[in-house]
Amino acid sequence: MSTTYEEATRCPKCEKPGSVRKKTTVRKGRRTVEQHLVYCETELCPWFNTAWIIQVNEDGSIPEAYSQVGPKQYPKLSPESETRVQEAMEAQLAAETRPGGEVRNPRG
Repeated sequence: MSTTYEEATRCPKCEKPGSVRKKTTVRKGRRTVEQHLVYCETELCPWFNTAWIIQVNEDGSIPEAYSQVGPKQYPKLSPESETRVQEAMEAQLAAETRPGGEVRNPRG
């Protein structure tokens, strides 16, 4: 399902229309697409002056946006590694919180 240009230019946070500040033509394989750099101009929005990119295909369609936050890519720790990490964290905490364990500032 594709998105309309009006929907795509709305800020993801405040949903008010953004401002297109730059258009760039990009080759993706055999096809050419335009990338529009859009900024939120609503001063009360958490995304004020933050940019997002809209891709406009040759036929004028706009692909559905996707999240760049996906599942974690690193492997799960083995029980032995997990135990070693936990022990190292506990040793670090003990070193930092025991009396005399901190490094004194020589200047004062």
